[in-house]
Amino acid sequence: MNFLKSLKTLFSLDLAVDMGTTRTKIYEKTQEMVLNEPSFVAVSYREGEVQAVGREAYKMYGRCPPHVEVHQPLEHGVIENFDLAEEMLKRFLDQVFNRKALLGARIAMVVPSGATDVEKKAFEDIAVQVGGREVMLVEAPIAAAIGMNLPIGDGKGTVAFYLGGGTTQAAVFIGGDLMLTHCNPVGGEDLTEAIINGVRKNHQILIGSHTAEQLKISMGSAYPSDRDESREIYGKSVVDGLPRAVFVANWEIREMMEAPLNQIVNTMKSVLEKVPPDLSEDIKKSGLFLSGGNAQVEGFSRLVEHITGLKCVKSKKGQMSCIRGAAKIIMNSRKYRDFTTSSHSRQFNA
Repeated sequence: MNFLKSLKTLFSLDLAVDMGTTRTKIYEKTQEMVLNEPSFVAVSYREGEVQAVGREAYKMYGRCPPHVEVHQPLEHGVIENFDLAEEMLKRFLDQVFNRKALLGARIAMVVPSGATDVEKKAFEDIAVQVGGREVMLVEAPIAAAIGMNLPIGDGKGTVAFYLGGGTTQAAVFIGGDLMLTHCNPVGGEDLTEAIINGVRKNHQILIGSHTAEQLKISMGSAYPSDRDESREIYGKSVVDGLPRAVFVANWEIREMMEAPLNQIVNTMKSVLEKVPPDLSEDIKKSGLFLSGGNAQVEGFSRLVEHITGLKCVKSKKGQMSCIRGAAKIIMNSRKYRDFTTSSHSRQFNA
């Protein structure tokens, strides 16, 4: 029996998978990061099959013919279309692995905090369908905290926020134990949508998600700055439907993003309100730890510091924190077993 168990360990892949609203990342212990692609699937209804996934599908978003539709299988961190999510992950794995691991893979799968048992089961089932023999589920803010190398094992209180494309999530640790997690379905995509709506209202043109995303990254700011910048953008007039160019200023982009930014900060405040008073000194000294793509928005940490009065420590590679944490868990599952979800995690026979 021990010999067979050793063979399973020797020949099976150890994978970490972070299948998020906007991006999917896969880590394999011998090759480290092997995939980082947009979570998009293009379906051709003429042929009745998936035409493209990831980067190629994202390129088609808003630019595809009528018989092709581009989907995001996940919304606000949870799986909305199981079949497309499964097909997307299968194709991603086919891109990076030329052979299937003998006896199946061990997979650490990132799930949103606060997910229901049904939602967690969907992630687990997909991991099994793509070849998982043993599946461990870990909540995103916990994985992010581990990926940031935070001192969650000591006796002090630690508050970590993961600011993703579809969610704002938090985890509070004390004395090596998880005290609470929290999730609110507001994230980077809400900022992008706010820019689309703002440009339409202010300039009477329609722009696509690609343009809005670029404006958010290059000109967006969460906090007032001395920088004065404007850029010419192209869209479709809401009056006559013809192509039209307008100039948009960075201060406009900041104002457009203000409402969802306030929602995100209010979510963070609500988490801090749940923290016991005895941890106040620890949090005041250590500050708040931020990771995720949304944490990279210019001026966001300054905005949080201004509103909460607490310093913010931002991860330098915030978008990679979740997948790095999941990778640590799969490589040392015994050490982190108390932080993995057990309600639906179980051993699957090969």
